[in-house]
Amino acid sequence: MKEQKMSLYLVIAENIRRKIAAGVLTDGDKLPSCRDYAAELGVNPNTVQRAYTLLEEGGVVFTIAKKGVFVSSGKKMPERSQLAIARISELRSAGFSKQEILNTVELVFRQD
Repeated sequence: MKEQKMSLYLVIAENIRRKIAAGVLTDGDKLPSCRDYAAELGVNPNTVQRAYTLLEEGGVVFTIAKKGVFVSSGKKMPERSQLAIARISELRSAGFSKQEILNTVELVFRQD
């Protein structure tokens, strides 16, 4: 009997789901761009895009235009919340600690 092969985009999507289930990726984490992830995996960017689209349709990730693709909690978040998560993820990626981000938020709200 021949072994049935799974489409590559399905394999990519499943690997992302596994990383989320294992806690490697958590709510609000930014996924690599399609181009970057494709280069890392050695596949066509359209394949990664198809995987991301499948995950988005399933509520696993969400996209913010010109910002990227982010891990979702599974609930449909308001766009404003998605934007806040994207900004905070950018700060984390830039090396800010949780405490630095929280202190800055407190500072901003004290000025109001």
